[in-house]
Amino acid sequence: DSGDRILFVGSTRGEYRPIVRDALAAGVDVAVYGVGWGEFLPPERIAGEFIANDRLPAAYASAGVVLNDHWPDMAAEGFLSNRLFDAAACASRILSDDAAGLHDVFGDGIRTYADPAELAALLTADPADAFPDDRARRTLAAHVAVEHSFDARVAVLIDRAYELRAA
Repeated sequence: DSGDRILFVGSTRGEYRPIVRDALAAGVDVAVYGVGWGEFLPPERIAGEFIANDRLPAAYASAGVVLNDHWPDMAAEGFLSNRLFDAAACASRILSDDAAGLHDVFGDGIRTYADPAELAALLTADPADAFPDDRARRTLAAHVAVEHSFDARVAVLIDRAYELRAA
């Protein structure tokens, strides 16, 4: 909790992303990093356009809460945001919109919200009450490191290639 209280890292993707819009509407100060935000936010609301990849884990780990969202079609089809894996690997408190399969992969380790009122309530509550504790987040980080690393993904692809070759 030595970094930004609420952190969002991501471009606008050409739209005023709902999680940022709703958090700001709730009066929550969000440190927003990413390109394209000048179209939607005044300059004083934009923390920066970029966080270097070698600094991103520290930014996630030190944030009070990391915000995440998905394109609606990706959420519906279960294409989980990379940010979930990155921030979970850093034992971050994460608040995201819901997505198919999110709880199957992360269990209760990531909080989701259904509407702006719930988002506001979670972001204004005591993090100790609203999010998993440090031990649970570290357990999830260890799980992500083992089950969702690049090495684990490559092993799945290789196994599948062998299966297809044998068929």
